Amino acid sequence: MIADPPPTNQVFHAIEAPTALTVNSGLGKGPKKMKFGNIIADHPARTIYTRGLQKKVNRQACQKATGIVETECLGESIIVVAAEVDPRVRRLAPQPMTFDLNTGEIFPTKSALWEALQGTRYKPWMYTPDFLFELMDGRTVFVEGRHSRWLRSNSDFSRVAAAMEQLGHRLTLVTETMFTRAHHRNLRILRALPNRRLEPSIRKLIETRLPRRISFGQAQRSFGLTREEVYTALLDGLLATDLSLTPFCDRTKLMRVSHEVSHLQVLPL
Repeated sequence: MIADPPPTNQVFHAIEAPTALTVNSGLGKGPKKMKFGNIIADHPARTIYTRGLQKKVNRQACQKATGIVETECLGESIIVVAAEVDPRVRRLAPQPMTFDLNTGEIFPTKSALWEALQGTRYKPWMYTPDFLFELMDGRTVFVEGRHSRWLRSNSDFSRVAAAMEQLGHRLTLVTETMFTRAHHRNLRILRALPNRRLEPSIRKLIETRLPRRISFGQAQRSFGLTREEVYTALLDGLLATDLSLTPFCDRTKLMRVSHEVSHLQVLPL
């Protein structure tokens, strides 16, 4: 969520991206260093659902997040699904913190920012990213989900991305145009797979007996693989397919690969 931007002559000074974020706790409490583990253990910076508020909210469990993740729209929900399937993402935190983009200060919650400003007439430029991802290589990236129609009507949002970059933070924008109907179904199927481990005999069969190219139906009929085993092989990087083309079916084209997982990397990270 964003507030009004500052005047166009506002100048930002770039800083080096920190390994830990310095977060202001609120009035009289001073700043403290927070690493990713502290962030995911805390409450979201902005409350999406309040009892009695007539506002849609989507709730979903995520193995890479703590507790139930609440999102405001289908676009944000599919980002969570894609992140859980994406092997580059170690963990994520929704609504992780609130920025004052005028100063670069970071607060654990939106209310903490307002608490720190009690008794002043200062107007902050508030921004709460939708997600914070920690990647397997240790880097962190903020992720914002927006509909392309909203972006056309709110052209000032590009200034938010520019301000985050100048402050040394990486922000990735994800729109609904990045996901096809097939993406929505296929990613949810892979995400919901209860057992993601292949028996050694099945792994060996796929690695040594499956032809280089094969259809989903042929893998089942000719080699006795179950749908769950094919899905697991896709997650393990033993098989690959284009998740954007069609929902999984007998005609889905599969390719035997060796530890190749780029087909699972749908998000622009």
